[in-house]
Amino acid sequence: MTSPFSHEASLGEEPRPGNVYLVEERRPRVSYDLFDKALGSGFEGLVVTRDFPKKVAAERGLASSRMLWLTNLVGEGRVNPTAIGILMNHLRTFIEGRPKSVIMLDGLEYLVSLNTYDRMLQFMHQLRDIVITNNALLFVPVDPKTLTERELALLERNLEPVVTGTGSEEEQPHGEEMIEVDNGEIKLLPVRNR
Repeated sequence: MTSPFSHEASLGEEPRPGNVYLVEERRPRVSYDLFDKALGSGFEGLVVTRDFPKKVAAERGLASSRMLWLTNLVGEGRVNPTAIGILMNHLRTFIEGRPKSVIMLDGLEYLVSLNTYDRMLQFMHQLRDIVITNNALLFVPVDPKTLTERELALLERNLEPVVTGTGSEEEQPHGEEMIEVDNGEIKLLPVRNR
């Protein structure tokens, strides 16, 4: 039996370019499926990850995507997680250098743990503006349990929250989008229409 979150899953409604999607899930399976769908639609991809890039590329089938590893180790394709100005320059250069770009920022919780939350919120606001003005796509998976209620609410207010339908209705942001899986098809749906 295949997982409904496999790479064969299709997206019922395409994510809209010029948006930053905050995908609320414990593990970034749906986020990577959405990222993969964007790649299949002709977007060029960049993955920022805390995990070892070769492992991520092999497990997710992302050999064609550029990878940036959040690590203190110095080297090609590596960014110190406390050097968020350098990270922002990499992201801006990638987005502005391509007509259709998509970024997976898998490691927000890690970045928050090493920088202040307010600094990372400012970083996300700046990155959101770059994504919007360049008609790019950004997926940011986050485990809601790793942030305080206030921190999550601030992110949800400024980004496009997407919940994976695993929590109770009270936990899901009303009037926002959620993921529904129907016969292996992933759909973005307004929560109010559930």
